Amino acid sequence: MKYLRERGEMCPQRVQDPDKVLDVVRRIDADVLLMEVTRLPQFSLERRLEVSRAIRQQGRKCKVALLCDDHADHELAEKVKEAMKIGLIDMFFYSSVSGEYLSAMLDSL
Repeated sequence: MKYLRERGEMCPQRVQDPDKVLDVVRRIDADVLLMEVTRLPQFSLERRLEVSRAIRQQGRKCKVALLCDDHADHELAEKVKEAMKIGLIDMFFYSSVSGEYLSAMLDSL
């Protein structure tokens, strides 16, 4: 977040409450949504995919990208990769990528 904000290329918004993500996407008319995926229930892959589905059902043009730690949870990282392969999300990133790379890739979406 800090890197994206400092670069001035994007206006990232942090949403603390996972239940309010859709409201924020709607309110700011987001172009890209980046969500972290973990094993915690509120940040689970299933919850994140629910948000992605809702965005698509609303006809929003917001791209959905997921961020996961492939070193801490290889199995979860594989599931995230599979979600992209079957079209449930637009992009995924491993948390080990640099801020510069992440910024460039989000900008390209």
